[in-house]
Amino acid sequence: MMNTDAQETETLLRFLQRGGALRMLFETDVSGDLDVLYRYARQLACAGEYGSAARIFKLLTLYDAWSFEYWFELGTCCQADCAWGDAIYAYGRAAKIRVSEAQVPCAAGECYLACGNLPLAAKAFRAALLVCGTEQQENREVAEIRRRALAGLSKTGDEHESDTN
Repeated sequence: MMNTDAQETETLLRFLQRGGALRMLFETDVSGDLDVLYRYARQLACAGEYGSAARIFKLLTLYDAWSFEYWFELGTCCQADCAWGDAIYAYGRAAKIRVSEAQVPCAAGECYLACGNLPLAAKAFRAALLVCGTEQQENREVAEIRRRALAGLSKTGDEHESDTN
């Protein structure tokens, strides 16, 4: 028979493995404190302190594993710090939370391209283009993501298939 501490640890691990987040376990609302940490991490990133910002974003993702913003910002910091594997992982988590954001697969594609994984880079850029939709629907932000994805796709040696095929 397991002792109580081991049982509680096992229960907590199972909870987290099934998608639970630490924020779900606390009775007090700490969203204000988390917002302060988030804003501070963004300031660090804007100042070029990507490693420091990434450490704070990692802490925030531990607290709330379902926050798109925490995962995306972590990916951005890791990408800026050339930590390609960490960036790809963070972008993957962000994409699972919000699949409709074209900048996520585009940024992941840039990371795959930077570390020389051309097949996965091409796949990510094609995913970004798919999420962008048709050119008639896009605003400036989507147009920029489309431009980056097409440029990245051309660097992989893969040609983008037109929407008419």
